[in-house]
Amino acid sequence: MRIDVESGRRRTVGLTPLIDVVFLLLLFFMLASRFSSHGAIPIGLGGHGAGAAEPAAMVLVTVAGDGRYLVNGRETPLGAMADALRATADGEARRVVVQPRPEATVQDIVSGLEAAAAAGVGDVVLMR
Repeated sequence: MRIDVESGRRRTVGLTPLIDVVFLLLLFFMLASRFSSHGAIPIGLGGHGAGAAEPAAMVLVTVAGDGRYLVNGRETPLGAMADALRATADGEARRVVVQPRPEATVQDIVSGLEAAAAAGVGDVVLMR
């Protein structure tokens, strides 16, 4: 008995559907991504090292839990922190040291840093 083997032409894979899928994925990722700029707050990290020649006068901002802030030991609302820092500085350049407590959330710390930077009384330093 003789078995005939069909010798058909081999089908090639068409690239058109592949290119369509790639363009659809490109379109999806372009529309799904966000093109937003993230703001940055210039801060210094307190640490060890050589000290400055003249120590600058400091203002301590303590970030407590539950959205509470203390400026030199006095409880101050976030909206009034810039005014309290300017009043404490008396027109002189001061170093603002922000010290978060362990129960403070990251959002509270960032809000405190933004308010301290917005006051414009001097350098803002984050203390551990």
